[in-house]
Amino acid sequence: MIHRALGLFAHPHIGVQLPFRRWIQIVPNTVRLGMVIEHKGEPQIVESKDQGGTGRGQAVVKLNLRHAATGARSQARFRGSDTLELMKLVQNKYQFLYTEGNKAHMLNMQTFEELAMDMDTFEGAKDKTAFLEDGMEIIVQSLEPTPGPISWRLPSRYTFKVKSVEARLAKDKGATYSPATLANNARVSVPDFIKPGDSIVVDLDKVQYVGRS
Repeated sequence: MIHRALGLFAHPHIGVQLPFRRWIQIVPNTVRLGMVIEHKGEPQIVESKDQGGTGRGQAVVKLNLRHAATGARSQARFRGSDTLELMKLVQNKYQFLYTEGNKAHMLNMQTFEELAMDMDTFEGAKDKTAFLEDGMEIIVQSLEPTPGPISWRLPSRYTFKVKSVEARLAKDKGATYSPATLANNARVSVPDFIKPGDSIVVDLDKVQYVGRS
């Protein structure tokens, strides 16, 4: 039987608690990787699952969880008879427009509606926001049907134009890297053969040079 209910979720975008609609109740044994469950009032993504016993014949399921908005990781144990609330996490593509104060403004690529998200809801290290660029395609995560958008992140890889490369006085044997400034003023290390005006691909998860575009 499917059970539906209403709960409260502390929305990081606006700082108040909003009701969200829980989707279905499931038992821990049926949880799959990538599912989003409600645990202690918060949306958690299941990253791994381990089934075992307590030694007294009772099945126990251990889940490694990642908070859908903050990225914080945690563990939780459940008995086989427990019930969990399954939630729906949707990822949509947006186009970054600009920042104003503590807000990042972006455009939904399908509906063309503008969305303003708190910078605090950015997924990952805050210094990565230096790589934001007008027109960049970013990912917004939403819990549906409510409370809606909860977090956003940069693409895994992106192509940037190199504005300048710092000259190195001493050259080591083999390949060496030099600090470079991109057109958006973000900085990344690049091989010595990269010159101003070149287009390069940067892995934004690791903040590393990947190759020429």
